[in-house]
Amino acid sequence: MSKNGLHRHYDRLTPEERFRLDVLAMARGDAAESERLVGSCPKFSYTMNDRGFAGRWHGAIEMTLRIYIPLGEQLAKLQMVDAFRVFVPYSQALSSNTAFDAYFTGHESGSRHAWAHAGKTGGPPAWPDDGPDGELMEPDEGERDPAMERDTDGLEATVERYGEFLPEVLDELELRTVKQAFSVWTGYVAFCEESMGVAAEKIAAVVLEPVIGCIADMKLRAERLGVKAEAELVEEMREKLGEAWRAVGERGV
Repeated sequence: MSKNGLHRHYDRLTPEERFRLDVLAMARGDAAESERLVGSCPKFSYTMNDRGFAGRWHGAIEMTLRIYIPLGEQLAKLQMVDAFRVFVPYSQALSSNTAFDAYFTGHESGSRHAWAHAGKTGGPPAWPDDGPDGELMEPDEGERDPAMERDTDGLEATVERYGEFLPEVLDELELRTVKQAFSVWTGYVAFCEESMGVAAEKIAAVVLEPVIGCIADMKLRAERLGVKAEAELVEEMREKLGEAWRAVGERGV
């Protein structure tokens, strides 16, 4: 059957079939096909709650989910920061152990090479041979290499200095992320107060209930870090959401 012949049967499509075909038509940019599908859709009359009430609820849900797209991205980043912070002490310990192991291995290898090159037998003073049962032997007090103590002190300071790199990166990432999230949230708060006349926390408690704890945590971080919302982003969010809310009213709410 030709494609044009299918048009005569559009009134027989089930709602599910019509929905799928319309999605495919819109996805490929076939506006004419979409119009035929919508135009041939059966029309029914319904009894429903006052549109002025129900429409506002639908609009409130839509606006809230719209801001959650940028807000949720930042909340996820904060969770990532927290996850990485758990590993920081382990990473620092691993770096320290690796650095000291490399130093002592190199020192022992160099000492034994120099000792053998000088025609000496056995282990060098700072690195005596293992005991009869394979146990590690400590050098006598007078045979300890004083340079090793100076080296290890310097190495410890270096490891500690470089160990601060990851925490500093995470602190900076947290600060930028909180600022972005807090700005989006503040813009939403301004919109709710101005356009909907309801506190943002009340709407979010209904629509974003699974992440309301993450939002509260983000606000606490903003307070702790002394973060201020970006005025330009706040105004942009307030204006765009307000414009979308006015469109809700124009649809007959």
